[in-house]
Amino acid sequence: MKKPVVFGLFFLVILLAFALFFGLYEVQFFTNRASIKRVSFSVDNSYVFITPLRAKANTQEKIRVTVFVLDDQGLGVLGKKVILGQNEALNVENIQALTDNFGKAYFDVSASKVGEYFLDVKVDDESLKQNAHLVFN
Repeated sequence: MKKPVVFGLFFLVILLAFALFFGLYEVQFFTNRASIKRVSFSVDNSYVFITPLRAKANTQEKIRVTVFVLDDQGLGVLGKKVILGQNEALNVENIQALTDNFGKAYFDVSASKVGEYFLDVKVDDESLKQNAHLVFN
């Protein structure tokens, strides 16, 4: 055989081997991707964070209520619906009622009357063990 024909066949074999390897790698890569599934959350691990601790009851100042919805391993759970309890003296703004990638949902609360309020926090219609404790002066 001539030298260019041998070189061409060798190059073709190398090219086919590379294409086969890369093709198999891509099939494995795309089939082993994480699938989206319903993830349950942990009532014990989830918690409520409030800042500031006090505000004036003038309907202008707000208290930010942040709810962290976590699973048994302490990781945030995406897409859970969070609901704060209602009270006539409070104005609750749903800033982000569905949890994000970190399991965080948050609300702004203002009051028209001075008082100490305890709001029930529900995630997918299940109450958390911790309430939102709000104080308005």
